[in-house]
Amino acid sequence: MILTAAALTLAIQFELDLTALVRRGELQQPVVRCGISTVGYHFNGRPGQQFVYAGERFEIPEEGWIELLADRRHHTYVVDGRELQLDAGALDAFSFRHVTLPPEQ
Repeated sequence: MILTAAALTLAIQFELDLTALVRRGELQQPVVRCGISTVGYHFNGRPGQQFVYAGERFEIPEEGWIELLADRRHHTYVVDGRELQLDAGALDAFSFRHVTLPPEQ
């Protein structure tokens, strides 16, 4: 309360415009959005199963899954010579898309 009174006294004494301070809270904050919808991919499959993503060959480790960062220029992966879309899996809370590799033919 004392601080408000002091600010008003100074404003009157020096003819300061305090409207910028009063209306500061009324300004809308900018909305920040990230253009990335998918951060990475969580590939599930049989240990030892191979696939190609972004021109690079990967193999599912013993844990049965591998996570890769997304490459925004590539929206497909290749398993057994078949090119499949990556956008079919669900996104988790961290924007990783879960992809289950199809069984080998």
